[in-house]
Amino acid sequence: MVSDGQTRSTREALMDAALDHLNERGVLAGLNLREVAETVGVTPANIYHYFGSRQGLLRAALAREAQRLSAPIEGLESVSFVERRTAMFDLLAARPNLALTALLALDHDPDYQPLPFLAATRAHYQSLAAAGQIPPDLDLDATHTFSLAMSIGFVIYAEAAARQLGVGVDELQARVRAVFERALDGLVGAPDPPSSGG
Repeated sequence: MVSDGQTRSTREALMDAALDHLNERGVLAGLNLREVAETVGVTPANIYHYFGSRQGLLRAALAREAQRLSAPIEGLESVSFVERRTAMFDLLAARPNLALTALLALDHDPDYQPLPFLAATRAHYQSLAAAGQIPPDLDLDATHTFSLAMSIGFVIYAEAAARQLGVGVDELQARVRAVFERALDGLVGAPDPPSSGG
């Protein structure tokens, strides 16, 4: 019989193997459950036992990746709206596996929740609105969805766009982040930065 420690270890190993498989082979190659299972040294039946389906495996692996943002997000409780959203942009850019969540959305997975910290985020934004730090009529859910889409979209396109533009990913990230920050400033009514020259 498998102990709880072994069960968790096998689950974690399967999630790691699934993400590695997608990163190495590309998403269009698909998620080959037999190969994922072989990497971990178990049978494909184990994947169905632990996760129920290929979708369940991917959903669990990506939910785990998103949960790893919990601690950094807790550290953003005292920052402004724009600082929080740009910090999230940076956190997502540093975790390219989270771009794979687009697969669940594109697959119309009914159990996929793209806003894993929604309740805490709503509460934070409501407190900022009550303190007058963001407009009280700002559609917080739409703004949150917009900023997530911008951040994940950058992660999805960063490497290919940088290659096409002939720049490094880090340079493009800094440039996109600056535009993103300016868009967020516009949403909350912050003034544009002063122009240099004439």
